[in-house]
Amino acid sequence: MTETTLPLIRNDSPATYKRLMGICGVAAGLALGVGTALNRPVIAVVLYAVGLTAAAVIPYGAARPLFDERDDAIHRRASGTTLALFGWLSALVYPSLVVLSGTELFSWGPASAAIAWTTVVVYGTYAVALGYFRHISG
Repeated sequence: MTETTLPLIRNDSPATYKRLMGICGVAAGLALGVGTALNRPVIAVVLYAVGLTAAAVIPYGAARPLFDERDDAIHRRASGTTLALFGWLSALVYPSLVVLSGTELFSWGPASAAIAWTTVVVYGTYAVALGYFRHISG
């Protein structure tokens, strides 16, 4: 008999695979953060790549599909909420920094300039994506 599932997984439920994917993703992020903090950037990036690759490959080892329409809807809702939250926060933070830059209390430095450019890039990307999806939907 041919085994189509990953041998490390005893319980063949989609939740088990999803949990393993999450663990690989978290481990990848932790490896990147810890490796960076320990000034080991190459090791950090290699472990990060291994963890994300493992997370991306896991669904292919499952005997059945792991994600369905309900998962897609949850993902869209979480993504939309996250982007809306950070979009509104950047819409408040950037103008606040502009106002403060007119006082002696604040001057633009590398971190605040990064926030400013990130705001421009995020809103620019959103505008392009919005235009594209409006165009293709007719």
